[in-house]
Amino acid sequence: MPRTRSWPWLLLASTLLLMSSCAQRSRQQNSSLEPDGVDLHITEAPWESQAQMTRRMNHVTTYLKNATGLNIRYVPAINYAHSYALVERGEADLILAGIYGGYRLLKAIPEAVPLVVQKPSYRVVMLGHRRWLEELESGEEPGLASIRGRRIGFGSRFSGSAFLHPLLAMQKAGLMPADVNQCLHEPVQRHLPAQVANGMVDFAFIPSQTEKNDQFIPEPLRDELAIIWTGPLDRNDYLIGVNKPTDKTQQENLLKVREAFLELDRTTNHGRAVLDAYMLPGFELPTSEFPEATNREIETLLSDSAGLPRCEAS
Repeated sequence: MPRTRSWPWLLLASTLLLMSSCAQRSRQQNSSLEPDGVDLHITEAPWESQAQMTRRMNHVTTYLKNATGLNIRYVPAINYAHSYALVERGEADLILAGIYGGYRLLKAIPEAVPLVVQKPSYRVVMLGHRRWLEELESGEEPGLASIRGRRIGFGSRFSGSAFLHPLLAMQKAGLMPADVNQCLHEPVQRHLPAQVANGMVDFAFIPSQTEKNDQFIPEPLRDELAIIWTGPLDRNDYLIGVNKPTDKTQQENLLKVREAFLELDRTTNHGRAVLDAYMLPGFELPTSEFPEATNREIETLLSDSAGLPRCEAS
């Protein structure tokens, strides 16, 4: 029996497979060009673990959906710089930022505008070891000046709440970054108390958003750590939107988001979930003091320091 020549069938099968692959690729390309039903994209600098960031942003987008009817998608950021780049590249229309991110974006993007700012509730808190406090000599007062010659823990170099705010406080007290013996950056702020407890640093700066200045101190470490100094009542967080002059729909959507943030309170489950997740009392319109005056202080600090300082091991 003669052997059947199967290569024409193989050729036909290969051709059909190639055509199917091309058709599928074409469908994918076409679908990527279609609107995804998202009205706005929002991001935030990842100052906590991604799981916590996602959980918090789910509260935000759910609240905004109910309050405005808009479909707002969260765009995760790898780090602080990436969150700013997402806005600069047009991949995010909104960002919840601290004072450094806000300063940087308002300076870099002419269309960026502060929509709402947190109501005053932020304080910068300096932590130390309770043993150090107990061993102070008679007459020696603990305070911000205690950082001289010490090892200090800060948040990310691009963090407003745990790096730039402490630097501004130091500047007002006549202290310079050079007064610190050694410092380190810890992007996940909740890890800073443990670094004081285990002796990696002598002091660390952490944020407080409530009247409880020890809110970021884990329960198991409360007997070991003490609050050495606290800053005055202030603000750190605000919402920035990119206002495209030729896009009326975008402008209307930003106004809806602004109003929704202004109306945030704890009378609804979704509103309470957002405020509790951020530990904030609420939001209000920008003032001449914040962020405008704060940005001038940052400008002076960066000018005096020849740019944003960084921690380097000595």
